[in-house]
Amino acid sequence: MAAVLPLTMCQSGNELIPAGTLTASEPEADALLSAARNHVAQNKLSAAESALERIIKRYDNAPCVPEARFLLAEVYEKQGVPRDAFDEYDKIITRYQSSNLYNKSLDRQLSLAMSAAEGSLKVPVFGMWESTLDSSTVEEWLGKVILNAPYNDMAATATSILGKFLVKQEKFEEAAMVYNKLVEDYPNSRYAPEAQLMVAQLWATSRTRGDQNLVNLRRAQEAYEEFSLRFPGHADAGKALSEASNMRRLLVRQELEVGRYYLERSREYTSAIFCFENVIRQKNNNPEAAKEAETLLARARSLQAVQNANLKKS
Repeated sequence: MAAVLPLTMCQSGNELIPAGTLTASEPEADALLSAARNHVAQNKLSAAESALERIIKRYDNAPCVPEARFLLAEVYEKQGVPRDAFDEYDKIITRYQSSNLYNKSLDRQLSLAMSAAEGSLKVPVFGMWESTLDSSTVEEWLGKVILNAPYNDMAATATSILGKFLVKQEKFEEAAMVYNKLVEDYPNSRYAPEAQLMVAQLWATSRTRGDQNLVNLRRAQEAYEEFSLRFPGHADAGKALSEASNMRRLLVRQELEVGRYYLERSREYTSAIFCFENVIRQKNNNPEAAKEAETLLARARSLQAVQNANLKKS
């Protein structure tokens, strides 16, 4: 039986050997790898692909397999099939973590994912024209980079790129959650301050979409305040405090408009009074809204009195 040797060397496959375990050098596998290198140098990519696939299928425990997989991934890149290339790099990362090609494979995965997110990575469609990768593939790739290197600065980089990509796809809530995860998981990363600001800005922008105005305004306020607390020495710390104050002002204005709706549309005077009183209590955050609320409060109380009187008569 062949002795198990470290990854530094290049017996046929044995299903009983755990994945990623390499055995003694296999001469034919080495010869095939050498031939594949020559084919690549001569740009005979199909021949190189055939030789490399033979190594992987017949000699999956030979020490040269990580290098064969890496070279195969490079061949796939040259052939314009980045999905297959990404998958080959992923197999090296997950199966051969002690290989000297481990870090290079991580770098190549990140590079492919970045190019895909930027839209510069093209793939053939029906052999007729080229197109960018679909968004689900981009998100999957960036997610794998994060998963493969969770404690590496590379993961923070990939998380930041994923956030920007989701913003570009107008998936604003998903982007906010990704940026928030970046701040929580990588607080010392150079991307953390920008991510915290993006969380705040995304929630602030989201107030104009859907029916979650108050919720998103509060989230934005909290995110701006969190930024000033986490990064007090940052150049944008003062701006963040100012934006937090603006969010509080908008929250008061929003509550005023809710009260106005109760007063003028639904004629729910008790609810309107509650809103106006709350606005007045927050005079320091929005004096103009508080002044309007005082006028509207008097009107709401007057109409409520008339409504109560009519109820008694009936």
